[in-house]
Amino acid sequence: MERSRHCYRALSISGVFISIAFLFASCGKEPVSFTAEQRKAADSIVRSTHGIDSLALLQKRLESENDKLGSIIALREWGKALRNESRFDEALNIHSKGLEQAEAIDDTLEWVQALNNVGTNYRRMGVLDVAQEYHYKAWTLSDECTDTSFVAKKNRVMSLNGLGNIYMTLGNYERADSALRKALKGEQALKSAVGQAINYANLGSIFEHRGKTDSAWVYFRRSMQYNQEAGNTLGISLCHNYFGSLYEKARQYDKATEEYKTAYQLMQTSKDEWHALNTLIALAGVYQTTGNEAKEMEYLGKAKTIADNIKSREHQAEIHNLYYKHYKRIGDYRTALSFHEQATAMQDSVLDIEKVNRIQNTSLNIERNRQKREMDGAKMKLEEERTARNIGFAVLGGVLLIVAGILAMVLYTSRVRRRSHQALKKLSALRENFFTNITHEFRTPLTVILGLSHDLQANDTEADKNKVMDKAQTIERQGKGLLTLINQLLDISKIKSSVGIPDWHNGNITAHLAMIIETYRDYARSRNIALQFFAKEAVEMDFVPDYVNKVLNNLLSNAFKFTPEYGKINVSVWSKDKHLRVDVSDTGKGMEKDTLTHVFEPFYQAESEVRNIGTGVGLALVKQIIDALEGSITVESEVGKGTAFHVSVPIRNDHKRQLAYNPKAYTPLLPETETELTDSETDDNRCRLLVIEDNRDIAAYIGAQFADRYAVSYAGNGQEGWEKRWNSCPTSLLPT
Repeated sequence: MERSRHCYRALSISGVFISIAFLFASCGKEPVSFTAEQRKAADSIVRSTHGIDSLALLQKRLESENDKLGSIIALREWGKALRNESRFDEALNIHSKGLEQAEAIDDTLEWVQALNNVGTNYRRMGVLDVAQEYHYKAWTLSDECTDTSFVAKKNRVMSLNGLGNIYMTLGNYERADSALRKALKGEQALKSAVGQAINYANLGSIFEHRGKTDSAWVYFRRSMQYNQEAGNTLGISLCHNYFGSLYEKARQYDKATEEYKTAYQLMQTSKDEWHALNTLIALAGVYQTTGNEAKEMEYLGKAKTIADNIKSREHQAEIHNLYYKHYKRIGDYRTALSFHEQATAMQDSVLDIEKVNRIQNTSLNIERNRQKREMDGAKMKLEEERTARNIGFAVLGGVLLIVAGILAMVLYTSRVRRRSHQALKKLSALRENFFTNITHEFRTPLTVILGLSHDLQANDTEADKNKVMDKAQTIERQGKGLLTLINQLLDISKIKSSVGIPDWHNGNITAHLAMIIETYRDYARSRNIALQFFAKEAVEMDFVPDYVNKVLNNLLSNAFKFTPEYGKINVSVWSKDKHLRVDVSDTGKGMEKDTLTHVFEPFYQAESEVRNIGTGVGLALVKQIIDALEGSITVESEVGKGTAFHVSVPIRNDHKRQLAYNPKAYTPLLPETETELTDSETDDNRCRLLVIEDNRDIAAYIGAQFADRYAVSYAGNGQEGWEKRWNSCPTSLLPT
């Protein structure tokens, strides 16, 4: 049974090839030109050789002599000899080789015969769905070609006979009757006594299954008549088997036993164990019915030995079923159950639902293809009749089609131009917005740097060192911020243009992320923020350390920037569906819905956001990196509750380069610590100067320029400034 499954899997692959080959095999393709005399001479040489070993030696010699036709015929007869001895696996291999050679030289006659032989081998092995495919392909090829020779007609009839036997095994007697009657008609036209005998016997079996015993007797006797006329010992033996079956159904068990014994005696002269099994099983069955247990077990034992040897699942199922009935009758129910289960399993392997469905679908395709050919012929004739009348309509249709095509091209061109114009306008607006924002972002730190540098040069050597130190720190902070902005812009440019070459490594990315997070521990403690890292598992994968550092640093820096004292920041890492998942969440200020839709756009800042939100370039860089890695990043946020970023990138292990530990690679991107602004405290009546500026360093610089003449107050935005407006001037100057 296992070997049969291997055969079936092999055919599933080769069947695709055969199906494709059939698309090219048609009547319009010229077959290899062998004359009838050449075929007869080659056939005569092969048929004069007897014995499996002799046929094998002859085939190898003919193949070595490049006698292609002789080699194919030798393979055909060699396979038949193996099949007659029930060596089905070997016969299948030989006939498959003959099929390849016939197909290679495009010899249609031998090609069809090889297909039928392969189908018969599979049928004997019980692989009915595969057998049907080969018989159907053989029938299609022979039916579509115009060769009217005896061999061509015989090939077609054999294909129909094979299909009819398969349908009969499945119990589809209506379709089996149709195929077998066509085969019988073909055999009658060829005046083949053996062919007619076979088809009369098969049709008799259909009548028997339908319960029409009288008609079955008529057809079986006709089969016997033609077998005796042809001297076909195997056919005569099978007819005795059929007679015995009818006698058994009529409960004339003595006559049935005599017929079965006669059939078995004739079978013993041949090596055809497959057909002999039917007789042995029939004898065992009739002895079981009559209660002769000794004879029953004798013939069942012989049948089981042969069936197991030739691996005939169909016969094995029948034999195990008889064993089941025997042990059930004598009360050995455990053994009976075992044989019943084996019989059911073997029967299911022959006729499972999937096979039956495939066979039925193929059967429907046969009829559909036939109807399609008939309809195609009718349509062709109708088209020929309408051709003259439809020429004018065709020309008119062509003109209209051309006009419609021109109009469509004009409309399409217009639409493309309009879209291109809109795209250019959008690009221009984006470029203008970019340069406006980038100018502001560069100007702000440069203003502070240049202003403080000027103050440092103007101060004398006696200046307060603390003030000088504060100004120097401010200059350094603004310079670093400007450098970070420039580097991030360059990173975005590199990733977008693919100029930067990613430095791929393979290793434990969970450990790498943990090291990055550790660099933020001291900063988190100084801010009284709980920083927690949850790693559900260690994930080994390919990654670019620089990309990982930039992504996590920007997300953590963003979280720290908006998380107040005693808040929480959580980082979670795990794998799911072959993707690495990283979540970075905080309990910070959160964002409004309008802001969420633009959070990954460079320089975007909502009007309602607090001061010092930053440029937005960091998150734009994160999005660009994740996109380059074919991953995704999403964000969830709620005002007053916090924000959570969800990162997902595919896990791959294509690189072997391991990551070496480098402490310098783990440098945190800490949020900028800006100057703390404190309003001036004074009791005099001088005017108070209110400085409204969202950049604290700029505000501090402006306030420093007027601190010696005015009391200075600071506001980060207009709303805060409006609230402080009553304290900006003396009471006498306030409006009434």
